[in-house]
Amino acid sequence: MHIHILGIAGTMTAPLAVSLKRAGHHVSGSDQEKIYPPFSSILKKAKIKVNFYEITKDIDLCIVGSSYDNFENTKKEFQQIKNLGLPYITATEYIAKYLVKKESIVVAGSYGKTTITSLISWILLQAKQHPNYMFGGEPKNKFFSINFSQSDISVVEGDESIHGLDCKAKFLEYLPKYLVLTSADWEHKDCYSSETENTLAFKKLINLLPKDGFLVTNDKSKSAKIISQFSKSKIITYNSNISNYYIDKIQIKENLTTLVINTPTGLIKINTTIIGQFNFENILAAVALCDSLKISTNIIQKSVFSYRGIKRRLELIANKNNILFFDDFAQSTDRIESATQALKQHYPNRNIKVLYFPHASFNQYKNSLKGLDLAFSKAKEVVLGPLKFNLKITKKSRSTAKDYKKIIGTKLIYLPLKKQIVDYYCNSLMPNDILICMSSGGYENNRIFKSIINIFKN
Repeated sequence: MHIHILGIAGTMTAPLAVSLKRAGHHVSGSDQEKIYPPFSSILKKAKIKVNFYEITKDIDLCIVGSSYDNFENTKKEFQQIKNLGLPYITATEYIAKYLVKKESIVVAGSYGKTTITSLISWILLQAKQHPNYMFGGEPKNKFFSINFSQSDISVVEGDESIHGLDCKAKFLEYLPKYLVLTSADWEHKDCYSSETENTLAFKKLINLLPKDGFLVTNDKSKSAKIISQFSKSKIITYNSNISNYYIDKIQIKENLTTLVINTPTGLIKINTTIIGQFNFENILAAVALCDSLKISTNIIQKSVFSYRGIKRRLELIANKNNILFFDDFAQSTDRIESATQALKQHYPNRNIKVLYFPHASFNQYKNSLKGLDLAFSKAKEVVLGPLKFNLKITKKSRSTAKDYKKIIGTKLIYLPLKKQIVDYYCNSLMPNDILICMSSGGYENNRIFKSIINIFKN
């Protein structure tokens, strides 16, 4: 079967393309003119060529990624697909139709989704459950981020965003029987015009749960607690001292952390090498789900200990001249605060310096910057890199460097040019510093960060 994917270089579509190629399909695709790692590397390794195929009638199925309408070439191809009468389906619908199964596990919320979904998938793999799964990140353990199998179990990262041809929140397509809800905060302001609209999407998700399923909800999140009231299924709580599952004790010793978790049937000791309170809470959510599904405690313990996390999620990528370099995906206030608090928790005597590239779509709106002062409170300084401007956003609503300065204050340094950033860190980084790069992607951002590291390597 010849499958053509529009917007092939995405977190969902690139792994999907590779999986379809492995299944024996002929796969082609298109995206923006120049694509970057990791997706360019993933597709090249699978020998999938991008932006070379002319749309003809020999295509059996077109899968339309959510980013297809960002680029002129993919928009033109989609019009050709319609003109030729070729069958097409969104990437979200494809996952829902062919990967999601009867025993559907969905992980939703404005943070923690990727880590929790990948950890649940990892635990079920070690338990020989052979699950179908899909999540939007690259695990450090050697297993692929998407898998189709004959199992009745599926684990999917459920995103509330609405892009491309999607006409409703992605997670509403995945029909959960079991749901993990970390939060229901209004993060995607580009998709929902009000907090009420955002809340309604999560309420619809909760209403999909059958009576024989259950909801695992974060007791620490106010928005999750409010939404959970609409559940008709069993509710299992985590993350407070009155929850069904909570962390009773944390013991940090160098590169190993022991979590003593209180469960409905007693205490479980979990050892992990990944760091940060937010990751401990992610582990807690995965343990609550898997323990409730009757996965053996021994398998859960071994699986969590062997789990190495997701690349670009507080990932230590270099230690040079006693300077630690971390790479992280953080963009929103919750994720920024979680990452910086984690570093302060594990390295209390080091100076935390942040290189921040705010390229997530929601950061381009002024009203999304509220709370950044508190989010960066653990950082000694914040360097703001070049901003990404969406001309569709009015000047009145569009965020500027002055807006960031007004909220974050004197610790913010705005350096819009690569040379300025590299020169600054070359002259200011000192032993015992931590430099964490926070970026939602972009090849140029990665190049800037690597250039800084290479200076200290040499």
